[in-house]
Amino acid sequence: MARKGFTRNVKPLEILTEDHIWRLHRATLDILRHTGVTFKSKWALDFLEGEGCLVDRPAMRVRFPEGIVEECLQRVPSSYRIDARGPDNDLILGGSTLYFTHSAGMQTLNIDTYEPRDPTKAEYVECVKVLDALPTIDFLSCYPYFGYENLPPAMAIPESVALKMQYSTKHQCTCYSSECEIFNIQMAQATDQEITGTLTCSPPLTWGDDAVQAARRMIEAGFPLATVDGNVLGGTGPATPLGNVAVCNAEHLSMITLVQLLSPGHRISVGHFACPMNMRTGSPAFGQIGGSISNVIWNQMWRHYRVPCSNGSPGYVDSKMIDFQAGYEKGIAALASAASGVNFMLLHLGVSAEISAHPVQAILDDDIAGMVGRFIEGEIISDETLALDVIEEVGPIPGHYLGAGHTREWCRKEQFVPRTAEQSSYQEWIMKGKPSALEHAKERMTEILASHEPLPLSAEQEADIQRILEDARAFYRKRGELE
Repeated sequence: MARKGFTRNVKPLEILTEDHIWRLHRATLDILRHTGVTFKSKWALDFLEGEGCLVDRPAMRVRFPEGIVEECLQRVPSSYRIDARGPDNDLILGGSTLYFTHSAGMQTLNIDTYEPRDPTKAEYVECVKVLDALPTIDFLSCYPYFGYENLPPAMAIPESVALKMQYSTKHQCTCYSSECEIFNIQMAQATDQEITGTLTCSPPLTWGDDAVQAARRMIEAGFPLATVDGNVLGGTGPATPLGNVAVCNAEHLSMITLVQLLSPGHRISVGHFACPMNMRTGSPAFGQIGGSISNVIWNQMWRHYRVPCSNGSPGYVDSKMIDFQAGYEKGIAALASAASGVNFMLLHLGVSAEISAHPVQAILDDDIAGMVGRFIEGEIISDETLALDVIEEVGPIPGHYLGAGHTREWCRKEQFVPRTAEQSSYQEWIMKGKPSALEHAKERMTEILASHEPLPLSAEQEADIQRILEDARAFYRKRGELE
């Protein structure tokens, strides 16, 4: 049984007309045919040339005939299933279903001073446990931290993948570096689950050899793929959202073409992670509305293509603290993405840009996800929801609806009640010491860690994980990446 997620029952937000969609598609094909995309992989150049693409070998640039691109786009499944370690956590990606996952940070932080620092291994495990427990997190994304204290960089991804397998039964996406996908795949196979291989483009219009190599290995294992861009509007992409989406489309379609030529019908989704550049600092302007405009255009375009799509930017904000700014930056971005029909988004956990993350933030984000999900589920129109019978029964004053059976039944169905919001009466709030949502989130984290016990791996699976990690260490020692 797959995770339910949230089902969008409202008409999706659209800002493009049919003519706009056609022009954007033609612009994408023009980029692929005339400008081309760099593949820093001799194998990819040889393979794509053999399939009819035009290859400029000195520049390592591939130009794609539109017929090949269109044919490969049609091969992508519009919806597909992904098997998790726990069958109740399987995913069905595509259609009108919305799933949530988390973002990441290089480090954790001191929640009182907001100074970032490396997490301990125990804190890493605690974070994974919280992510496993939160009901609106449907699967685990890459990391959540970029390693932990005293962990060699070469082992950061394999150790992260292992900890998520040990302390969660949810599906996870994995990254790649220094060929670590070899060991990620082996651990997934040893624990009888699928992983999604994330392939990250190097904008503008470039795929590295490591991404191509990771794609080939994931395809060989039969695991799904997720391409992700990362264009900064005005930096590594055009300053206009439409121009940026055109470039991003070309980046994704070039990899989709390679994947579908190699393995027709292979499961793949496309992820948009774009934000404007802060022209004063030169940094990505996380949380700005321009990122949401780009997401809405992107989501409409890829719904038109009937390919499962995701947004990454809702999970990253410019705020440096768990505060009002973080709330509105995440909330507005999440609502725009959900309303425009995205299939999954990164939202929970990230505190400041890609610098820091904390499970308390994830707990607060759980409420945002629940509210956004309730909004896109819309309203059922029926005799029961129109409520004419109870309206007739109650009538004008002194009638009221509090004691009606209809109220008892439907208030539970209609309302989403946040877990960490401060909802006491004003006098109760004063008497309780004026607690904040942040304090409630800290308390909830304590409760989760005291009560939530993820299903452990079997003894045989645990032994396999440790053996594979030791193989990885030997691999990196031999390459000089590990002492």
